[in-house]
Amino acid sequence: MATHKTLLSMAADSWPVAKDELLRHVEDAVAVRRVGEESALVETERSTARDLAALALRVPLVFPRHLTNVVAEYDHAASGLESVVDFVDSAIRETASGAEVSLQIWLSGKTAYKFSQHDAWERAAQVLTDRGYRVGRTGSPLVVSICFTPKTAIVGVNRVADSLSSWPGGEVRLSKTPEQVSRAEFKLEELFKVYPIDEGIEPKGTALDYGAAPGGWTRILASRGYATTAVDPGDLDPRVLALPGVRHERTTAGNFLRDSTDRFDLIVNDMKMSPDRSSRLMVDSARLLKPFGVAVTTLKTGTHHVLEQVDEAFAILGAEYDIEFARQLRHNRNELTVVLRRFG
Repeated sequence: MATHKTLLSMAADSWPVAKDELLRHVEDAVAVRRVGEESALVETERSTARDLAALALRVPLVFPRHLTNVVAEYDHAASGLESVVDFVDSAIRETASGAEVSLQIWLSGKTAYKFSQHDAWERAAQVLTDRGYRVGRTGSPLVVSICFTPKTAIVGVNRVADSLSSWPGGEVRLSKTPEQVSRAEFKLEELFKVYPIDEGIEPKGTALDYGAAPGGWTRILASRGYATTAVDPGDLDPRVLALPGVRHERTTAGNFLRDSTDRFDLIVNDMKMSPDRSSRLMVDSARLLKPFGVAVTTLKTGTHHVLEQVDEAFAILGAEYDIEFARQLRHNRNELTVVLRRFG
């Protein structure tokens, strides 16, 4: 029986639960096997990467970060770089409807190939260019991916719209800046890059940041033009306090929620609490959101009974919100980021 293969990426530590999630929700899954530290192949009877991407957004599936349709898999150590470009060329000729493609190369685990990632991209890009394709790293609606794993090289071709992420392997790379006050900023910064939570919010809207200290998420929100209320009994970094529109409420989330009559366009919560408690806080906070306002929370699941915790949290959140987006981002650890839209 002919089957389809989809390559996906996920966090290395999340492989067991990612596999369980896929087998639970992909009804025509034949097999799910790990091929690299942060990659796996899903073999299905009918479903393509496009089908799995739609499923990931609808359910949602929280662990896949990137998807592509597999068109070739081979032993790169034995066949070398020339075979890589041959496979790419044949794959694109069968799949592409136009002459413009993005070429992405990513690694999953330790590999022993004798050429660099840069050399692989340059060689594959040159071959495709010689054959008449316009090749770039980003910007095309169609992406050719080459994923190198410890034992295989896997070539995929997919539309960006069906890939969950436009970054190679879903690996959003961010660099620390002098203005950064905490590493937690990366989580919110990455979210803004992968999901348009600003859509539908008026420019220079209002935001509430629960558990704000030392102020990393508040800084990100203020830098995007939000007038931000930072709620935390602890101190904010003086650089954050000096930003336009930042107001520090030196109290707990519970006390603020009880006493406040303010209304916000956006509420964010990255506090260290169990997923059910975080979810109940967000449900209680829905009254502080304007109609169709947006909330963002991280669910800190740890490593045990993860899917059960996620199911419980989603059930709680569903009382007041539509779950628009949920994913374990690259800068999440044993947690996932959820975007919520308040009912009107």
